[in-house]
Amino acid sequence: MIAALSGKLIASSPLQAVLDVNGIGFELTIPLSTSRALGASGSATTLFVQSVFTRAGLSLYGFATAEEKVTFNRLTEVKGIGPKAALSLLSRFSPQEIAAVITESRLETLESVPGIGPKRASMLLGKLKASEPERTGSLPYLEDAVAALVSLGLTRGDALARLDRVPSRDQLSLNELLTRALKAAKSAE
Repeated sequence: MIAALSGKLIASSPLQAVLDVNGIGFELTIPLSTSRALGASGSATTLFVQSVFTRAGLSLYGFATAEEKVTFNRLTEVKGIGPKAALSLLSRFSPQEIAAVITESRLETLESVPGIGPKRASMLLGKLKASEPERTGSLPYLEDAVAALVSLGLTRGDALARLDRVPSRDQLSLNELLTRALKAAKSAE
């Protein structure tokens, strides 16, 4: 499974990027938020990747942050919400805004996204609200951080151990926390 790709950005459009990784060009479908974060053609780029297998074949979805990837995966776990609908949501809202919409049960906000509609919006809201973990303690997104590290190949125990070693973790964003957890692991090796 491909978790991330680092290479040279060959080409990009609002919803696609082509990344050259050691002579192999990977075409990734991306949300608008990632498109805005990309540099110019030829620049060094790293994208978090989610592989999706369908009858039509393999599709790669790229994200500027691990937080976007985790949100994409949570959205696509809901029956009836495919990658296209998840990208529409991520193109319109940040992961934090999506979490707030779910927490505050703002159905009309979800309905306003192209490709979602009232039926999908209520299904999405119901499933994600019901599956939200209990958020207690000083680190409200601990489960998101653990899920992101597990998606990169760690066991849940290893992910929790790495997160425990990050100093001042309750003052960091999810992206900063993941970056420091991964760097701390490399320096410990």
